[in-house]
Amino acid sequence: MLKFAVLGSGNGGRAFCAQIAAKGYPVTMWEPLDEAPDFSRIAERKEMFLEGDMTLGGPIGATKDIADAMKGAAVLLVVVPSFAHEPIFKKMIPLLEDGQHILIVPGNFAAYRLKAMMDKFGCTKKVTISCTETMPYACRIKSFDVVNIFKKKFTVHIATSPSSANDEVLGIFNDVFDGYVHFEKFDHLLMIDMSNVNFTLHPLPVLLNYGDIEKHPKTFRHYMDGITPLISEQMHRMDAERVEAGKAVGFTLTPTLEMLKTYYGMNETKTIYEYVNSPETPYADLVGHNVRGRYLTEDVPGVVAPVSRIAEKAGFRTPLSSLVVDLASQLHGTDYWTCGTTLESLGIGDKSIDEILDMMR
Repeated sequence: MLKFAVLGSGNGGRAFCAQIAAKGYPVTMWEPLDEAPDFSRIAERKEMFLEGDMTLGGPIGATKDIADAMKGAAVLLVVVPSFAHEPIFKKMIPLLEDGQHILIVPGNFAAYRLKAMMDKFGCTKKVTISCTETMPYACRIKSFDVVNIFKKKFTVHIATSPSSANDEVLGIFNDVFDGYVHFEKFDHLLMIDMSNVNFTLHPLPVLLNYGDIEKHPKTFRHYMDGITPLISEQMHRMDAERVEAGKAVGFTLTPTLEMLKTYYGMNETKTIYEYVNSPETPYADLVGHNVRGRYLTEDVPGVVAPVSRIAEKAGFRTPLSSLVVDLASQLHGTDYWTCGTTLESLGIGDKSIDEILDMMR
């Protein structure tokens, strides 16, 4: 029987543990933080559950020893914000075993980062590296052993390197999520990275509602309050830059509105504003926000900036997306072009688009 290790203990990590446990597979959650108030209760209870749009759960293991979690695990899931990828990869790499499958959720260029780090540290273990473009659910921790699922997605995409292992990885996760979420194949990991709709959904509404968020951080609703008809228009402009950047690289990317419909349900809406206010929206109950939250601190340096640099390398300009990076950098006093996910940090700064694509085939 496959053994799973979930590296991360946030909303997504706990949700994955419950999902895997409900299917009957052994799963161990690794807690990466030394001071985690919930950990002792999780380790004592040894169960995790989902409620809301999905109701399931089962027994899990919990450890603060990453070696204990990874030993003998056939599948390693890294489910953390992208700023945590590098420190976790440093701990993972010396412990990797031949034949392991690594899935990073969401990818945010993590496959390139992991490959570059494995090369740097001389790791030659034969593993597969896979990524999704998004989480399979909109979710939040309700209590130490319960994650509330606001809404599950119908479809999520996976790409794998080497691509010859894609069907095997797809089979594993379609088995784990059978009856709930369906996973489909994308042909390339870079396509996964450029398909992350957080590029469009998160940064611009925060920047255009900065004052209101500062005044009302506990009650501000990012999607319901932050996305107005005019802001939605600008989001569609920014999304068009992402789609055209994909075309310059050689991908046919799906616009964010159509991705939302694929994720959460089809309807006749014509704009992102209309969709987030439709019955299919998963976002109505998401309350509370921060101008220094991950919608800027993760998605600007980890998604918008590298996609814009990839586009630039392919000969396509992204003026609105670049403005988002510049404005977030100015407001936070941080140069998100250089302190986040740079092409150099991914090991692809000196490579052509064709070479970048060849690295992950």
